[in-house]
Amino acid sequence: MGEYMSIFTGVFLAFLYVMIVRKFMDVFLPERSNNIVRYIVWAIYFTFSAASNLTNIVKPLALITSNIIFIFILAILDRKASIKAASFFSLIVCAVWMLVEVGAVAVVERYGIDFVKSRDSVCFVSLLIMLLLVVILNKSWKGSKYCNIPIKYFIMILSIPIISIFLTNRIFLIATRHIEYNNFAVISSAFLLMINYVIFEVYTWMSRDAELKSLNKLYGQQLELCSRQAAEQEQLYMEIRRTRHDMKSHLASLLGMVESGEKDEAVKYIQQLLADGLGKSGEEISKSGNIVVDSLVNYKYSIAKKEGIAFEVSVFVPSVLPFKSEHLVIILGNLLENAFDACMKVQPKGRFIRLDMSFEKNMLKIGIKNSCIYENRRDRYGKFFSTKHDAEHHGIGLASVEQAVKGYEGEVIIDDKGNQFNVDVIMYGKEESDNA
Repeated sequence: MGEYMSIFTGVFLAFLYVMIVRKFMDVFLPERSNNIVRYIVWAIYFTFSAASNLTNIVKPLALITSNIIFIFILAILDRKASIKAASFFSLIVCAVWMLVEVGAVAVVERYGIDFVKSRDSVCFVSLLIMLLLVVILNKSWKGSKYCNIPIKYFIMILSIPIISIFLTNRIFLIATRHIEYNNFAVISSAFLLMINYVIFEVYTWMSRDAELKSLNKLYGQQLELCSRQAAEQEQLYMEIRRTRHDMKSHLASLLGMVESGEKDEAVKYIQQLLADGLGKSGEEISKSGNIVVDSLVNYKYSIAKKEGIAFEVSVFVPSVLPFKSEHLVIILGNLLENAFDACMKVQPKGRFIRLDMSFEKNMLKIGIKNSCIYENRRDRYGKFFSTKHDAEHHGIGLASVEQAVKGYEGEVIIDDKGNQFNVDVIMYGKEESDNA
């Protein structure tokens, strides 16, 4: 029974070791390749780890060197890492793991467990610590592709490996003093490790779910902006149709006056039409020729006049920009919407918005200044959050802008000066982008 238990322990620890290495790659080297050879190398690495656990014939220095080489090769084959990145990653992971094992030895000896007689306890504790470390890194690493889950759930998840480390030490302490509990110690520790691994997968799933919810909000916001633009275009089309219909009536009246020789009446009629603004569809403050920009700016200008907001505009862009239309709608639409929402909280006499937009040398600059009331708009990490009453369905406007701008190697600069809010966007055109 003891021999079978040793085989189980060696294989199980090798499996966990390989999977944790893979999780570290997910954090630091997220891009994966479709190379079939990587599966073969992973299988060889697992076999080597299991064999070294079962036989103990591999010397420590050779074992460390082999792990570095295997991780280096996998970083290149599985994650398309450069030689420099693969070298750095393999050395760092192995160095950290060595330090963790040294710490694990200190922990088990602190509880009176003989390291020489109970190597399994050190392996279990070091694996738990590494699993805890990769969970923390996945949460805090800036390159992580997943959203942060709520802090209360993250604390609950972290508590599980911490408690497991304590329980594992106590279990092996009991097994050291009572040999009949050795098998129980191994099985229970393996069970705790598996629970922690499953918890880590749950954490990853929760992060993906949070990311999907954020994207759904973003898509909903895009649809709302596009719907507004479509409604404005429909209104413009109906205005053109009405103007064409009225023009026929006016021309028929003028033709009748000319045919009957009523020249003075015809002149007066034409002057009256010009005075009334024939075909006037509303004041246009933006006349760049770019449909997306002009429609959004003019639409917001019409609302500004109704709400008593002083809206100044300076738009110098060509009719065709090297940016996707939907991205321009997201960026400009969100910035203007946020500016309007902030202005509506200000007393009517103090409401103003200033938009400056220019395109030069393949670089688009958007600057918006608006009045606002003094209030806390940042969380403790310095990030802006929504101050709207329905904050659950808002608060991703700036995040949407930053995400769209990032695709053009641009940046968003925010300057919050109490009663004035400034946002500057800089983005660079791509030749292959769809034109607006």
